[in-house]
Amino acid sequence: MREVPVAATGLLRTFCEAGWLGLVDFHLAKRLGALGGEPDPEVLLAFALVARELRLGSVCLDLATAAEELRPESEDDDGATEQASTLPWPAPTHWVEAVAGSPAVAHDGREANRPFRLEGTLLYLDRYWRQERRLAEILRRRSLLAPLASVSTAPDPLPRPDGTPQQADEHQNAAVLAALNHPTSVITGGPGTGKTTIVSRILHALAAESPRIALAAPTGKAAARLQQAVREQVPGLGKVWGGTIHKLLGARPRTQEMEFGAHHPVPFDVIVVDETSMVSLELMTALLEAVAPTSRLVMLGDPHQLRSVEAGAVLADIERADDLVTAPGGALVRLVHNYRSKPDINELADAILTGDAARAREVVQASGLLRFVEFTGTADPAALRELRHDTLATAAAVQEAARQGRAGDANRALERHRILCGHREGPFGVTHWARAVRSWLGTQLDDYGYDTRPYAGQPLLIQRNTDLFSNGDTAVVVRDDAGLMAAVDLPEAPLRVAPSLLDDAADLHAMTIHKSQGSQFAEVSIVLPPPGSPLLTRELLYTAVTRAQERVTLYGSWEALAAAVETPARRASGLARSAD
Repeated sequence: MREVPVAATGLLRTFCEAGWLGLVDFHLAKRLGALGGEPDPEVLLAFALVARELRLGSVCLDLATAAEELRPESEDDDGATEQASTLPWPAPTHWVEAVAGSPAVAHDGREANRPFRLEGTLLYLDRYWRQERRLAEILRRRSLLAPLASVSTAPDPLPRPDGTPQQADEHQNAAVLAALNHPTSVITGGPGTGKTTIVSRILHALAAESPRIALAAPTGKAAARLQQAVREQVPGLGKVWGGTIHKLLGARPRTQEMEFGAHHPVPFDVIVVDETSMVSLELMTALLEAVAPTSRLVMLGDPHQLRSVEAGAVLADIERADDLVTAPGGALVRLVHNYRSKPDINELADAILTGDAARAREVVQASGLLRFVEFTGTADPAALRELRHDTLATAAAVQEAARQGRAGDANRALERHRILCGHREGPFGVTHWARAVRSWLGTQLDDYGYDTRPYAGQPLLIQRNTDLFSNGDTAVVVRDDAGLMAAVDLPEAPLRVAPSLLDDAADLHAMTIHKSQGSQFAEVSIVLPPPGSPLLTRELLYTAVTRAQERVTLYGSWEALAAAVETPARRASGLARSAD
């Protein structure tokens, strides 16, 4: 049953009961309203919805479109959600005027220190408005810097590690030139478009200058993967720092403090940031403040995939804006061709990005590499023939390598196939599918699938950061001379640790689509959220589909597929329209 604040009355109670506001939204609005001397229920509703939007990933609330664009949250994380109710929304013009007149709201002509800020029809918590303005200011200032070089021809592509030549298209060459010539470059593109190879070409071209290089990403796994790829492609580059953005900034545990910032920049000449789409507004602002004007900054990512779990969609905003990263000091390049995945997968991804549901269905139905399996949430996932085939083949290969102590092979086998879910709980969620698959595999493979003790071939997802491994790393329990050991998949070599050190790791027979970002698998099985789920978006589906290189199997309904393709994720932000 939905929790409704005991103190909620009138308009706020109506919205709480309808599923539009949570406890924290209500209490934050009431508290800040009381501190600011604001009693108007309609204004307090705006405050509560701002808190809710921050919780859901938006930076602000657009008062002019809230009634049309916002949707109630699901009571349970199982895909079930109420349809939007007819609620007593304030008239937009009146609402904006009421909010503008609130003593708790700052705006043009009222610059006092107040908890909220109104910019046109966009209402912010003042802190996030200031971060957005600060980030836009830094990007524009870096765009005013003089070019670093005037290289007109991109260096030749580096040979592959096996010595065979690589080809490069015009977009990749343009991206290399952008990074060599400009203090700030933004390189966007989907999986397999050559972003990592471009980084190697850039660093190889700069090697003669002996720059201090940092390779960073939001997660340790993504940063390690980038560092490993660069090390393989540019073996003579020398020492290169690699780690998370938080480590780059010297974040102090359990505090908001950073060692590096505007007055103490990070000590690197070249800073490459991968998976930038996953970076929140707050973290991106802290990063940009800590990059010296003399440092070369290269940001890479895919603005079409899922965004940060925290507020902001910075990379998408930067790509959409025409005044944040501009010449002479900045350049933005979009890569367009996926060289890694099968053409059918690329065609489906294109249909998703263009919002063409009819074409997406046609592509799936016409392809032998794209399968669609009807699933309504009532069947046992382990009873699905296609899923049995895929999971058993993968688990058997993982178990065989694990029993022989071949940790590297076990981890590689684990990447053959992955179940990806939008939800965590319920019939469409990770917990349900992972439990069902593990139990069935236990009937097919000897000594497999225990709930309470480790077993050879057990797949694990690490969920915390340590000095040895990072949140998001994966592991397989293998057998060696010391008994059962968990082999954590790290770029240099698997790290063997006692399984007891990973007692908080999650079962990896399935994972959320959000946690799969930055990963690649030969085959993926995608569990579509049901129609009506707030998670059923274009970005979720695109992210899941583009994890696959060879085959995609979709489990759900055609209605859910169409809804996902036609529903872009909504993240309100003023960054792309923040020009003065």
